[in-house]
Amino acid sequence: MIKLPTLSTQRRRPAGTPPLLRALSLPLCLSLAVGCLGPANQPAEAKPTVVEWLQYLSPLPEKGYLNESQDRLIKKKSFKLQDMPDAEPVANKETGLFALVPPARTADLPYLSELLARKEVNGLSVLLTWRQLEPEDDQYNWKPIDDLLCLCAKYNKTLILRISTCGLDLPGSSAENVSQAAEPGAQEAAAKANSDTPKWLFEANVKAMPYTGADGKTHLMPIFWDTDYLANWSNFIQDLAERYDKSPYIHSIGITGGGIRGGTAVVPSFAAESPSQPAGASASGSVRAYYAQLERTLKQDYGMTPRQLVEHWKYAADLFPKAFTTARLNFDIDPPTPNRAGQDALDEISDYLAYRYGERVYLTRQSIADAKHGFDEYRVLLKFRPDTLTGYQLSPGVNPASLPKIVQNALDDGISFAEVPADILTSSDEVINNSLKHLASHIGYQVISQAASIPAELPSGAPLPASFTFVNLGAAAPMRPDRNFDKDVAASYKIALELRDASGKPVVVSLHTPELPTNRWPAGKPVQWQRELKLPELPPGEYSVWMSLVDPGSNRKLQFLNAISEKDPLSISSAPVGKIKITAATRALGAKDPAPASD
Repeated sequence: MIKLPTLSTQRRRPAGTPPLLRALSLPLCLSLAVGCLGPANQPAEAKPTVVEWLQYLSPLPEKGYLNESQDRLIKKKSFKLQDMPDAEPVANKETGLFALVPPARTADLPYLSELLARKEVNGLSVLLTWRQLEPEDDQYNWKPIDDLLCLCAKYNKTLILRISTCGLDLPGSSAENVSQAAEPGAQEAAAKANSDTPKWLFEANVKAMPYTGADGKTHLMPIFWDTDYLANWSNFIQDLAERYDKSPYIHSIGITGGGIRGGTAVVPSFAAESPSQPAGASASGSVRAYYAQLERTLKQDYGMTPRQLVEHWKYAADLFPKAFTTARLNFDIDPPTPNRAGQDALDEISDYLAYRYGERVYLTRQSIADAKHGFDEYRVLLKFRPDTLTGYQLSPGVNPASLPKIVQNALDDGISFAEVPADILTSSDEVINNSLKHLASHIGYQVISQAASIPAELPSGAPLPASFTFVNLGAAAPMRPDRNFDKDVAASYKIALELRDASGKPVVVSLHTPELPTNRWPAGKPVQWQRELKLPELPPGEYSVWMSLVDPGSNRKLQFLNAISEKDPLSISSAPVGKIKITAATRALGAKDPAPASD
């Protein structure tokens, strides 16, 4: 039986009643040999063909995804520049390049200031530990996050924040670090001190598995599906959301706590961290063997199964949208275990999140170390990019020579943001710089207004004929979130025409949705249309007309490039279209004043 968390009585406030155990129904994958039984009243083949014999002798494994009925046709498309040069990157809150900060430098404010001062950097991506933020039960240290958000506010940039409960393995204080060769009990004390989960939680008898890290020291991994662990983690997430949910300088909060290093994987892995073997690997002969040993321990001693991982991750992931009602969230789309069962589990978990919460949850492929682009590894990202924003996170150990190919993969995949190791962002290598410049110019939605026309003169109260031409230079379509119950549906921005009087004061704003909604704007193809916009009767005189792309839910204006009157387009939020002269209207007796309309 799969156990879900019960209430914790250790905290001042209950974690909330956990949901009832969902009905567990595995689809029956009864893939019988097709063609063995023909249609009724037709004779069977006397002899099987060669292909049928080969399929019988060497059957091809079927990939049975758990939510196959919800799958849409997934195709990997190529991002073709055609005549789209690298223009000035457009800086919007949701998109762009984010400096992936080394864990040891998240408190180095001068270093972080240098990163944020770079024009191509839209924000920071950091991984903190639960132990840093709640060193004692119900006693918080919010200073690391407060300092980061204050710094982002200074540069008007945003923060991708993840909290790790295992695997980062930052050393404890000198008082906590106990020699591994000391008296009995010292090894356990050292493991607690060097873990991402607070020591007080382990002392409360939360289930944990010891393992040897890349540093050769013993660490503790909480059992992520332990009920007491999840109840305390739920309390922490609620308190985190109470403090930071409405911060305008949050890009996204990582959905974490169910895997290692702020990701989805559930078994500590060291292959990407150190070229040398951890101490625990010496007996087995390799890092891979040690990983397999830890996985067997989780299965045999702690009851880990694919079904348990699915239900555990659904429960852990649900904690975040319930606590964070405003801030965007971010989920790692790597499989919990690196095998077919892990891929199937990831399918069900990501389907659950994307179909239930939509654009509230961004999807990120973490730890990209090379230019390989296997279909399984990126299928979830390709599947849901019409529904939410997607991103890449590059590994600190990525090979710089593979960066041009990785950038092309990123644009093919239509990602909207990329977390790039800070050392790569600050590199002086020409290949790296050119690749990142190319990525920054086309990542996300990079909208350029090519033309807009209005008449020079118009009778007061008459509809305003206008035509527009935009081109999306980016790899993703401009989508905005439209809240529908607890799901944010990907919707279109609206075009706003604003008439200002001689003093520059706005007197009327006309909003309309483009004939082709912005969330369906293709890359590189001009989007043109004409529209008659209703206007109220205005006093005769000359008015200036300004155009913008607006999110009607928040009234936030999208940044875009203005090429209507500028030789070198610059990123702005409102573009001047021209001037219009409103003349006196002649209307029939008894006619009513028209009112501006918005669709």
